[in-house]
Amino acid sequence: MNRWLKLSLGFILSFLGLYFSFRNIELNNLVKSFETINYFWIFVATILLILYTYLRSIRWRLLLFSLKPVSIKDLFASNMVGYFGNSILPFKMGEILRGYAISKNNDLKTSTVLGSIVLERVCDLGGLLLLLMIVALFYSFPYDIELSLILSAGVILLILILLWLISFKKEFIMNKIKGTQLMDFKTVISFIKTLSSFSKGFSSLNSFRSFIFVSLITVISWFILYLVTYYTLLSLNLSISWVEIAVVLLLTSMAMSIPAAPGAIGTHHFATYYVMNNLLDFNSIDSQTFAIVLHAVSYLPLVAIGAYYFFKSSIQIFDVFEKEFSDEKI
Repeated sequence: MNRWLKLSLGFILSFLGLYFSFRNIELNNLVKSFETINYFWIFVATILLILYTYLRSIRWRLLLFSLKPVSIKDLFASNMVGYFGNSILPFKMGEILRGYAISKNNDLKTSTVLGSIVLERVCDLGGLLLLLMIVALFYSFPYDIELSLILSAGVILLILILLWLISFKKEFIMNKIKGTQLMDFKTVISFIKTLSSFSKGFSSLNSFRSFIFVSLITVISWFILYLVTYYTLLSLNLSISWVEIAVVLLLTSMAMSIPAAPGAIGTHHFATYYVMNNLLDFNSIDSQTFAIVLHAVSYLPLVAIGAYYFFKSSIQIFDVFEKEFSDEKI
């Protein structure tokens, strides 16, 4: 699909998400609802999100360690730059921006670093799948959502299997590609080089000890996101059961995969509003207030810190578009 078409689709979905979220909301009542916010719990949620990012930086260091030890300070700064990039760039290009920042400052090949970022996302998908299974044991969804979740679980499993093949069956895949008649010789060689470099980012999980540590950090990270959701609800004096908090986290996290304008504006709001209003039976004002506050808590502090690190660095936004992944570094 053409990039401009994807971008247009993302903005259309964001607009529709905002429209359906706000169409029945009285603005005066919505503004009044913000007067009751307990900012202490917002502060707690913000600190937890920063801790979450720090833990992700430790996990990223473990994933890169077999290639080159990178300081947690650099990784934390790059993660924050990534959040900033995702808030202003389309197509989740903040992920490429943070990968480029680490490769530039640590003499690593960008495609290799991106391999580690993909592996990070694989870990996140594993955590999401675990959350989905836990929720499915204790919560009964409407049929249409249940069907969507089953399909999503299947897609997640397929992605995990494909990336496992890339990581541990690289030679087998390369031999198959070499023998294919579907691509010309230059394309095959280029693809093999990219795959070889990309798969280096997966090499860290060859160690069972690393796998255990990475898995543990992933589970703790998801639990922190659960607490962020809980404390955001608490800031608005909204009370729901532990499994309903997990439902909110699950469905809003899945909504992040939907194409949208930078910052997941609209799609995140609608998903949160839908869960609160349609599944958990909160009124429209409480549902929309929570959607706005959760989105603000999840984005604004990290984007602000990311902007600080970005402007402090020598990175340029257009470096991401011009960067060639075929350099000769590690």
